[in-house]
Formats: sequence, structure tokens, C-alpha cells
Amino acid sequence: MKLLKIISKFYVLIVVALTFSSSNVSAEPDPELMRSSVVIVAYPEFASSTLKSFSWAKNHAGISEGLQKTDFSVKTLIDEAIKQAIKQKSYAFTDNNKGSLLIQYHVSLASELNDTALTLKYGLSPGLRANSAKAKEHERGTLVVDMIEPASAKVVWRGAVEVFTGVEDSQSGRQKRVNGLLLELFSGIPVQKTAGSK
Repeated sequence: MKLLKIISKFYVLIVVALTFSSSNVSAEPDPELMRSSVVIVAYPEFASSTLKSFSWAKNHAGISEGLQKTDFSVKTLIDEAIKQAIKQKSYAFTDNNKGSLLIQYHVSLASELNDTALTLKYGLSPGLRANSAKAKEHERGTLVVDMIEPASAKVVWRGAVEVFTGVEDSQSGRQKRVNGLLLELFSGIPVQKTAGSK
């Protein structure tokens, strides 16, 4: 009888320990849902050799109606990610609209602006496809970023990234993912050479 009590207490401890440890393990997102699709167009006027700094264009953030209804600020996420990606390339980011290039962007859901509409409006579409039933449960979202030459007001660089939305459930998770996406989008922009670098 005494042995049975000891075994039952031991069993309860194991169940409690397993329950506690499994509740603290955060599930990794499905790799299918973490995929992204990127397309970039650099026009002949885009000369990275003349780049010194970036700043926002006037009314730089176009957020679709569906994304304005989220319980977090999409603009804050993207603004922060763009600034971090520019900083990673060793360029200054100024808030005075006097950068070598001005940045503006538009972000929308596929239900509001599908691939055909993206192509007609922006001349490109990343074309992310859902390869699983789970991916088909998530709406796709597309971010289009323009870099504008201030004197001519011409778009000299355009990039777009498309992802499955609603994968992260925390602000830090969303920011980390958006930061990574902007680094990916700006990967073709060379790091600024500083004085003394070769």
C-alpha cells in the first residue's frame, strides 16, 4: 500500500512536470507559412554610387483598409523595419525629406489588391502561392516599397514582398519577421562605403 502511494505521487509529479514544460515550449511556425516571395526592379536612373541617405516621401505610408483594422500599428512595424534595414546598409535615415532617395510604400491584403491588380498598378507581383491547406487558411499580404529620386520625383527602385499574414501572435514576433523581410527586400542594395573602406 505504501509503495502504491509513492508510485501515485511520483506519477502526479511527472504529469505536472510534463504539463508545465510543454506549456512553456512555443511551437515553431509552419515553414510553409514563413515563406515569402520577393521581386525587385531597379531602373536605369538608380545609381547606388550616389546614395548617401534616405528619408520618407510625403505621405509615405499607404496602409489598406483591411490592415488599418488590426489591433497593432502596421505603419509602426514597417517604418521601424525600413529604418533598421537602411541602417544595416550603413546609410543615414533622416526625417527631413532631404535624403538622396525618398521612400514610400503601400501594403495591402490579397483580398483588397490581388496579383492582377498589383501588376496593373505597380508593374510587378511577387506571386506567392499556397502549397498546403494550412497556408490557404491564411490571407496573403503584399508590401510594395518605392525609392524616389527627389529632383525628378521618379521611382528609380521598386521592390515587393508577399507573405502569409497572421502567423505571429506577438508584437515582438511580428517586428522580428517584418525586419527580416525588409532586410531580404533590400539585400541587393550595396552597403555604403565609408571613408577608408575599399
